[in-house]
Amino acid sequence: MKIRPTKENLQKWMEIYVPEKDLFFLSKDKLNEVNVSDVLLMPADEFFKHSTFKQINYVNSYLYWNIKNVHYVIIAEKNWIESISAEEQKLIFNSQIQCGRGLVIPVTFVDELEKIPSNYIVNQNIIIQRAMWELLDDVVKEQLLNRMVYEWWDNGDCEVPPNKLSSFLKPFANTFSNRQGANCLAAVLFAVSNGKPKWLIYEWIYQKTFIETLNRYNYDVFSGEGIQDDDVVVWQDKNGIIQHAAYHIGDGLYFNKDGQTIFNPWKILKEEQLYKDWEYLTPIKYRR
Repeated sequence: MKIRPTKENLQKWMEIYVPEKDLFFLSKDKLNEVNVSDVLLMPADEFFKHSTFKQINYVNSYLYWNIKNVHYVIIAEKNWIESISAEEQKLIFNSQIQCGRGLVIPVTFVDELEKIPSNYIVNQNIIIQRAMWELLDDVVKEQLLNRMVYEWWDNGDCEVPPNKLSSFLKPFANTFSNRQGANCLAAVLFAVSNGKPKWLIYEWIYQKTFIETLNRYNYDVFSGEGIQDDDVVVWQDKNGIIQHAAYHIGDGLYFNKDGQTIFNPWKILKEEQLYKDWEYLTPIKYRR
């Protein structure tokens, strides 16, 4: 089967996808070409440690993990970008494309390009910022978000949930989240805890917390053959870092979530698909 974001998903995403404050990432050589009055200019190393800007909505929307070759970050109110010259806007927008930050999408994601303010279109890319986002038609936003999901994040392919699927997992199976940050480790812990507490599935869990919680639920590494209901599989790299985890619901099917963004759904996947997706890592089984 193939899933799509629901109308409710899209409505919630429209509200949270673009953070309230605009961030612009610049290299040293571009800094002198921009008027940085009326903004906060922060060195990049300080920015990425800042408690405010480490919040998950900023991290996921701007795709921090993709950003490269930047030395400063401009933090601005949403209308600031409209107050500077066209030349400065173009320089800043080009820098956002070059550094690989999020909220930059190809023009092909929008059919009616005339509905996008022309100054936000640079080199066949649309640069999304808060003020321009608020002015876009909802139809354009929905189209853009839908295409972003299927072109970049998830093709929607998944398996029909089995009848025996636990009742606490059914509301989440093959659905998208309305909140940023829910990751694979949280999905597994939610499953092994029988859905208590419910808010756990929306969390971003780190490795030590994950392993300690598995141990509390009496899970240990299992080196034997085969897989059974309620087993957990983790995939780790050569440094022992867990890169993914999934929960076996039985019959070679898993409750799974790839990634921590709103565009990564909780899905029911076949074992073959999971092992293929993570074949470059080492699988380790845990059994209760």
